[in-house]
Amino acid sequence: MKRIFGLAAIVAGGVLALFFPDLEFGWFKGRPLGIALVVIGGIELLESTRRRKPKGFVEELRDDLGLGSRNRDRDEDRRGSRGRDRERDQDREMVREFDQEVEREARKYRDYPDL
Repeated sequence: MKRIFGLAAIVAGGVLALFFPDLEFGWFKGRPLGIALVVIGGIELLESTRRRKPKGFVEELRDDLGLGSRNRDRDEDRRGSRGRDRERDQDREMVREFDQEVEREARKYRDYPDL
């Protein structure tokens, strides 16, 4: 369906931009509207060619709104304890580096009693 919409938008936008550049639709002119349709159609066409597992309407909507996966707990379980341990180690390393940086900055200003 996305391919059909993409192709239709590209064709309609091309016709508007090339053959009817001065035609007005409300406050839109033909050429800018045609270019916009070509761009939107191209994006739709590119999205339709990406290979991915088909999703239902609700899953598509959830992804578009950025609400994340419904199976987030399952994804974390799949990652296993190694993934959690790796994240914990990275967090500890970041805290250690931050503490070292704070200590370096504190050494610079030890001779200033007003600070």
